[in-house]
Amino acid sequence: MLTAAVVAADAKSTSYLRACVEQTGLIESVSEWTPSTDQYPQPGESVPDVVLLDLAGGTETCLDFSAHLRRLRPTVCIIACSPLKQPDPELLMQAMRSGVREFLAHPLDPSLLESALKRFIEEQAPGQKSVDRKLVVLMGSKGGVGTTTVAVNLGAQLARLTQKRVILLDLARPFGHVSLLLDLRARFSIRDAAGNLERLDSHFFNALLTVHEKSGLEVLAGASDPEEWHGIADSALARVVNVAQSCNDYVLTDIGCSYSFELRSVLQMARMIMLVAEADVPALWTLERHLAKMATWGIDSQKCHVVINRWHRTDEEALKAFEKRTKQPVYARLPNDFRQVSEAVNLGAPLSRNHNNPLVSNFQQLASKLAGVSLVGPEKRNTIFGLFSNTSKR
Repeated sequence: MLTAAVVAADAKSTSYLRACVEQTGLIESVSEWTPSTDQYPQPGESVPDVVLLDLAGGTETCLDFSAHLRRLRPTVCIIACSPLKQPDPELLMQAMRSGVREFLAHPLDPSLLESALKRFIEEQAPGQKSVDRKLVVLMGSKGGVGTTTVAVNLGAQLARLTQKRVILLDLARPFGHVSLLLDLRARFSIRDAAGNLERLDSHFFNALLTVHEKSGLEVLAGASDPEEWHGIADSALARVVNVAQSCNDYVLTDIGCSYSFELRSVLQMARMIMLVAEADVPALWTLERHLAKMATWGIDSQKCHVVINRWHRTDEEALKAFEKRTKQPVYARLPNDFRQVSEAVNLGAPLSRNHNNPLVSNFQQLASKLAGVSLVGPEKRNTIFGLFSNTSKR
């Protein structure tokens, strides 16, 4: 991923440019500068890969700043943002001479900015993957299979295990239940993020989160009224996810069991899609249809991982038949413990019994697999044999 800086003369423009660049999903970190001479980086100081330059702060001053950056780092990608829809040829020539690579008009078109960054990445490292995806999507084969319970407990164990920032975005429709399962009183929701794209940068996004103090898991709450989804475009959700990825270590998303073609972009962004199901006929039948539909959308089957919730040993015959039909191995089996889960849901807390509990141990093992770290001690010894298939390392 790229490093970036935004250069503007006022705080409003700085915040806007920062939001635009972070919403591309291609930026790892963003610095903020003003185009005054006392802000000039000195020889030996770090110059980021990309610089967004707001010409509204004064064309001559900004182009002098651009020329200075180009002298310090000839390979820097400088993108000028102009209030003029059609800048005159003389201005374009001056911009090119000062090191400006791209010229975009205000307000910025996110797709044009993303395309410019992707062209730069491809020139720097042809054929290499440019984005470090942090997104894990959790999706239910149908309603009632426990997708939110899996998302909450996986997120809590991942935060505890890694001691890093783990965000859980609640995109389930029509209602989000993540906050309910964690007994959180969230002030803001997905509506506040998707409805404020013009200022949605990492600072604004972090202010919308609610922290579950005991586990450290951070939550962007879901909708409490179905009408909150009216007017939220799926393209806006993709931009929210990009900002989440730019400022956090792990991003989990609970999308429930309802999705549309427009949500395809979010699914394609994911490094992994966990499809949660039970081992009964309706859930497995629906799961097969989901897998087939995502294949038609061009989503790599290797990103899809089947998680069987409320598993019993007697389910193995049905699961073997499913694996044979779909050529899709079961990635994880989470044993049934109705009493413990019901108690945790009613208390509004993640599962927290000791390491000798099979369900808690399996969530720990699933989190360790996701984080790419090994468990030691009782957490490892008490996982159920065969939790992960031999092909899960694909």
